[in-house]
Amino acid sequence: MTDNLNAFATRYIAMWNEPDPGLRSKAIAELFAPGAQHYTPAQEVHGRAELEERVGTAYERWVEPGLYAFRAVPNATGHHRAVRFNWEMYTVATGKADSVGFDFLVLNELGQIETDFQFVD
Repeated sequence: MTDNLNAFATRYIAMWNEPDPGLRSKAIAELFAPGAQHYTPAQEVHGRAELEERVGTAYERWVEPGLYAFRAVPNATGHHRAVRFNWEMYTVATGKADSVGFDFLVLNELGQIETDFQFVD
């Protein structure tokens, strides 16, 4: 099960690095339930349309300039339709982590994200 959860976390993180808005939208549709909620300490996002805006804005700010990218740490764990994993925002030039955090996801019966709590450590 851990391998599957790590693969899921890797797909989730790839969405944040995806340069093509159409492919980002497709990833959101595959990963998130239609009424999904995404929470950070500073914001709340509800539904796939708001998720597309949130992920697109993060991409434009952090990834598109070419300075940073995101990667999943292969430590995903979960039970009872909940998944937790760490991630890093790293400097592309050096590979060194610049920011770290974790996501706590609650999945629906189809394995899609219903609720995403994002924490920055």
